[in-house]
Amino acid sequence: MGDAVRVEPVTALFAEKDRELCRAIRLYAAQQDAVQECSVVQTGRRVLEELERGLHPDVLMLDALLPDTSIYTLLRRVNQMTLGYHPHIVVSLVPSAASQIEKLLTLGTDCTIFKPYELPSLFDTIYQTAAQGHRLEVYLARECLYEQLAALHYHGHAFGLNYLEQVIYLNIFTQRPYALGELCAMTADLFQTNAGAVHAALERLNRTLYDVGQPAYDSLCLQKGKAPGSRLTVSELIEVLTARVRHSLRR
Repeated sequence: MGDAVRVEPVTALFAEKDRELCRAIRLYAAQQDAVQECSVVQTGRRVLEELERGLHPDVLMLDALLPDTSIYTLLRRVNQMTLGYHPHIVVSLVPSAASQIEKLLTLGTDCTIFKPYELPSLFDTIYQTAAQGHRLEVYLARECLYEQLAALHYHGHAFGLNYLEQVIYLNIFTQRPYALGELCAMTADLFQTNAGAVHAALERLNRTLYDVGQPAYDSLCLQKGKAPGSRLTVSELIEVLTARVRHSLRR
């Protein structure tokens, strides 16, 4: 069996003038795995220094109001550097500066985001700016799955969640549907455990969703033609969540 399907991280250099926001970015980055911060700085000079010393982030996240330089000068300086690759660039600006967006795009900016922003939105923007193809599809599938789990009031990070992610990925990114036993066996192989342990963890997760997810859990039951208050089998839970993730990805 091959490697587990995982969200492949992108790296980002953050340039932000606000010290408290810099601290928040570092803390948030440490709590998730999709965007890895390789540096957080507060001036344009530091951006250039980090690039000159060989840092190769996938994304430059630049505050348009850095204290020591204009964003236009900084972008021109970055464009003039011999980096050996072209980093994606995201610029944050205040809504009153919306008229600057066209000029920013002509200077190599891939995307802009308005302040104030929520950190999950910022990191999502960064990832989707840098990732393409299968890498982006896996990330979007995980985000869709997490949205479904959040609707069921589940916000945990138990190991069974890793198993659930894998069986959903196997259903979505392979060419044929699998029976539950096959999914458990393949996932067990990926995580170097046994199929029984995978099934038991998925059953515990299903029971938790049933306990905490009412009445949203009832909508899963209705989708399988079962009465509200029923509990899905693990196989039924996987089928419904797979269908919902697929539907979300097509939108």
